Amino acid sequence: MTGPDFHELVGDEGTPEELAKLRRAHELLVAAGPPPELSPRLAEAPAAIGRTSWLPRRRRGAAFALAAGVVAAAFGVGFLIGDRGSSEFPSKKSIAMHAVAVGSPAKASILIGDRDEVGNWQLLVRISGLKPLPKGSWYELYLTRKGKLAAYCGAFSVASSGRTTVQLSVPYKLKGYDGWVVTTNKREPQRPVLLTT
Repeated sequence: MTGPDFHELVGDEGTPEELAKLRRAHELLVAAGPPPELSPRLAEAPAAIGRTSWLPRRRRGAAFALAAGVVAAAFGVGFLIGDRGSSEFPSKKSIAMHAVAVGSPAKASILIGDRDEVGNWQLLVRISGLKPLPKGSWYELYLTRKGKLAAYCGAFSVASSGRTTVQLSVPYKLKGYDGWVVTTNKREPQRPVLLTT
């Protein structure tokens, strides 16, 4: 079987090595001949196979309704227990606290937010580095005046990691005080001050 002339198809363009490769490929294609004719059985596409389903037709609607109900219930539960607003605390001022003991890793920050409609200052207190106290004991935050405890602001405990974040509120006018301290609830003659401003 002879095919089209190689020079008519390719011409003389190319390096001698490229032309030799192309000539060899041309000769192999001519020797192989044309592809065989398509079988008459394959001339038409096969008929579509009927759809199979794991549910009978009448139960598919019920399954979809059940799935939609589950999705709606999950969305409703998430909406009810989820956080609907920003987790950011709107603060006007930030106060840093540090440990009194040398080498202690304890520290805290107090974010002072807006006053509410009845005059309470909103506080967000973040503490780290304090040790968990025994059962029946807790930490307390106070405002100070001239280095003495002057106004109670709230109580808190810390996790085993020594960390916690608490939201408190105080009704006092903050300008009348000169500092903040964290101490424990132990009623000793001199309470230990652990954190101060």
